Amino acid sequence: MKVALKEIKPGFGLGNLKFGMSRLEVKLMLGEPSFIDKYSHTDSDVDLTESWEYDELELSISFDEEEDWKLMMISVNSNFYELEGVSLIGLGEIELLKNLETINLGELNLEDSSEYDGQDQKVIEIDEKSINFWINDGVLDEIQWSPLFLDDDTIKWPE
Repeated sequence: MKVALKEIKPGFGLGNLKFGMSRLEVKLMLGEPSFIDKYSHTDSDVDLTESWEYDELELSISFDEEEDWKLMMISVNSNFYELEGVSLIGLGEIELLKNLETINLGELNLEDSSEYDGQDQKVIEIDEKSINFWINDGVLDEIQWSPLFLDDDTIKWPE
């Protein structure tokens, strides 16, 4: 794993990987992704998202067409990555909640997002920091975050 990517920085990025970077800048830093997918959350052709997966880094990122293909989301699923010096991936729900209270990123919002297939899935959202913690079968297996927003439409890009 790349040590320069170890630190999860809410609102900023991951280590020296920064929200707002272009696809070319990211490719120069991380190399070619293992997999690229392009999709839309709506029926429109002008709001595409391009998702890149880096299997060896256990990292996925996405770029939005609506934001001129800037880096908009980062997701990690390895205990290599740390938030405030703490490795959280792999923790049980109770221990995760204790750690998040100590780190104090803001108000925690816990939602049950289980589907009908019997899988136990929850997400802890911290809106002030635009970060989500995905818990599957009682264990944190993914952290996902994006840049901060000044209001519903205005992104606060990192300096």
